[in-house]
Amino acid sequence: MGRDHVRERLDALADAVRDGRGGALVLAGARGTGRTTLLATVAAHVRVAEVAGVEAEADMPWAGVQRLADAAGVALDTRDGDVPGVGAALLERLADRGPVVCLVDDAHRLDEPSLDTLAFVARRCGSLPVGIVCAVPPSDPALQRLAGLDVEPLPPLSDDDALRLVAERNSRIAPPVAAELVATAGGNPSDLCELVGALTAAQAVGGQAPPRSLPSGGRGRTAVLAAYRRLSDDAARFVLRLACADGAELAGGEPDADVLAEVQRSGLVWMAGDGPRPCSPAVGATLYDAAGERERRRAHARLADSIDPQQRRASWEWHTARADGRSDAAVADVVAAVADDHPETAALAWHRAALLTPPGPSKATRLRHAARRYWASGRSGPARRLLRQAGAHTADGPESGRILAALGEIELRDGCPEVAAHQLLLAAETLDRDEQAEAFLLAAEARRTASDTAGYLETAAKADGSLVATHLTGMASMFTGDHRAAGEALRRVLDEAGDDVRGALCAAEAAVTLGRPRSAHDRAAVAVARARGDACAPLLPTALFQFSLTSTLLDRPHAALEASTEGIALAVANGQRNTAAEHEVLAALAEVSLGNRTAALDHVDAAQPRIDRAGLGRAAAIAEWVRACADLLDERPGDALRRLVALFTPASGVPTVQIAAVPQLVECAIRCGESDRAQRALDRYEKWATSTGTGVWVALVHRCRGLLAEDADEAERHFTTAVDLQRSGGMTLELARTELAYARRLRRQRRNREARSVLRDAFRLADDAGADYWVTQIREELRAAGERAESDGHVAEDLTPQQERIVRLVADGRTNREIAERLVISQRTVEHHLRNIFVRLGVRSRVELAATVPRQKNAPTASD
Repeated sequence: MGRDHVRERLDALADAVRDGRGGALVLAGARGTGRTTLLATVAAHVRVAEVAGVEAEADMPWAGVQRLADAAGVALDTRDGDVPGVGAALLERLADRGPVVCLVDDAHRLDEPSLDTLAFVARRCGSLPVGIVCAVPPSDPALQRLAGLDVEPLPPLSDDDALRLVAERNSRIAPPVAAELVATAGGNPSDLCELVGALTAAQAVGGQAPPRSLPSGGRGRTAVLAAYRRLSDDAARFVLRLACADGAELAGGEPDADVLAEVQRSGLVWMAGDGPRPCSPAVGATLYDAAGERERRRAHARLADSIDPQQRRASWEWHTARADGRSDAAVADVVAAVADDHPETAALAWHRAALLTPPGPSKATRLRHAARRYWASGRSGPARRLLRQAGAHTADGPESGRILAALGEIELRDGCPEVAAHQLLLAAETLDRDEQAEAFLLAAEARRTASDTAGYLETAAKADGSLVATHLTGMASMFTGDHRAAGEALRRVLDEAGDDVRGALCAAEAAVTLGRPRSAHDRAAVAVARARGDACAPLLPTALFQFSLTSTLLDRPHAALEASTEGIALAVANGQRNTAAEHEVLAALAEVSLGNRTAALDHVDAAQPRIDRAGLGRAAAIAEWVRACADLLDERPGDALRRLVALFTPASGVPTVQIAAVPQLVECAIRCGESDRAQRALDRYEKWATSTGTGVWVALVHRCRGLLAEDADEAERHFTTAVDLQRSGGMTLELARTELAYARRLRRQRRNREARSVLRDAFRLADDAGADYWVTQIREELRAAGERAESDGHVAEDLTPQQERIVRLVADGRTNREIAERLVISQRTVEHHLRNIFVRLGVRSRVELAATVPRQKNAPTASD
């Protein structure tokens, strides 16, 4: 897992040796990173001779080489020998018995003459059927003795690879638990497998805390403690202080260079940017558990002495209490009082305060504070667990409601929105008015995320007497079609909402629903700025979602894509998989608006597993909308229409998507000959768009009316009105698409000169927007209208514009039926044109025809 490229190198080396060309490779990885497992894969390809370094023989000259010779079945005399002599003899004998690859595990534990001899052989085996593969720790001096050989580092597993390994070992582990195990193991695959194997059923589902230290009797724990026992006294004390310290705390002062070098060689410590750390939390916890009480107290005392209590009071109080063996409420009160002084350690400080607090309401409150801060740092597993613990220390009342509300918010972002809604509504029953309003707002968001419109209406009915209640009532009125009542309520929200993160998000959503994209975008920008400035990490992905959405509404797909790309990364880092999936579909929407079909569907595919698992109805609807748009790009209006019609059923339950997708539905229906369906959908859309009074929405109504109109003058009035409204509204890509549709209508009326004028402006807009797909579409329409490229971008001078366009569609792999749909002509007409084209160009097949099409891109020029 995560080592495929290393396996490929080993396979290539084995193949080369088998073909008579030797080679050597050094695998440099810490304990448990897969050195031994990788070495074992070589035996499947070629004969091997295996040996491992043994610490007990490290002072026995030639012991390692002798064991290797025995394993290879060759005789070797090392008496009175030196490295060059023994090395030359070993290489000759191995070559005679080859092909063979010598696998040397733990090469750093070989005696020095043997290690030097292996290095001698490895540097000279390139033209012989002999291979050498050694495995050593990454910071061991043995690497210096192997200088000149290729080194393949074995870094810790990435989080993604580690999560896949967890799933492979036990598919029933809850995702937050899996993430916590991955963090605990620090990318060490062997330790991770042992931690997974040690889970109880309750731990696997998050009911109890997963193990923090390596399991007793396991290879990992045995190796860690053996390495610890080999350390000098000074080095052992320093490593234990590291195990007692948090990442932001000093380990009682820097050791001298010799001690630092020793602990690095031990494999127990790695060098972080700000100093040495245990190589993983699991190793640190294992060392802490194994140490005696006296040693631990001494380590805490040394740490307390190194901390300035004026600068880090919470850490100083904690280590002082641990050094004295105290666990009392007075210390807990002090730690809690200063826990938030340093945001980077606030979660740990609150957790420590809770551990020192006797059972009761205060313990519950401190556990909740710790959970909130773990959640803010992206650790949903510990956050959920501490909140459950907190629930056991409080009776019904406001604190119980706060705990349940915190659980509900985590569930909304990283669990099942339907469950989250019920948790938040239960929490609201015991909270005071302000906290209750926030719980109702989150519950309503959970309902919308799950596309539960009926549940949203029920939630809105329960809220009472606050601006949040007004917001929910306004949204509910919009969903039921009462635009007047919705407008009154949502305008009040816009006027009265604060500029805190949640207030700005409420206002942005209200403005979107009112059809005021610029106002919505401004408030979304406020939410993003506040979330960054106020360190509201859990809310930043949500704020970016609103910013991306409003950027899309303002015809700014690149800005939307940038916001959602950041949103995906932040949501994943903060343990908000639901929010990450919603950003994926918004990124897909931005890509498909640019015409980037493949990129859009890649984003949808990335989101789909989470959509299915968590029941994300809103994201599912947007994903299906994107797929329909992709079908349109691919000239499959029938498939697109089937998808969109399904979105407009009551079961889909996403009114906002049903409104936004009407222009695509109208286009598909017209192209499929279902004008009545298009008319009905457009009538409903026009009612909403007119109620907003916003030009960009009314413009889309006119574009659709232009597509529907049978009368040429009526169509022209609608198209020109749409163009004027979109131009005054600052639209770019949408304006280009309107002009493209208008020009196609003009061309069908044989008004090619006017069509070319409109298309040149559309070309400029699409080109400026970086929308290559639309640039290509407009260029083809220009050619069909009689435009010529500056150079030889056209197919042939003796083809008509329509014939040239058909040739290009054939070159793109389109069928006759697809070409007919694209050009709005009959399939028989396409066949007629193709027969004439074959004769004029002297080709006999579609393949030959496609080969006549130049691949270069040329901007259109005026040829009136």
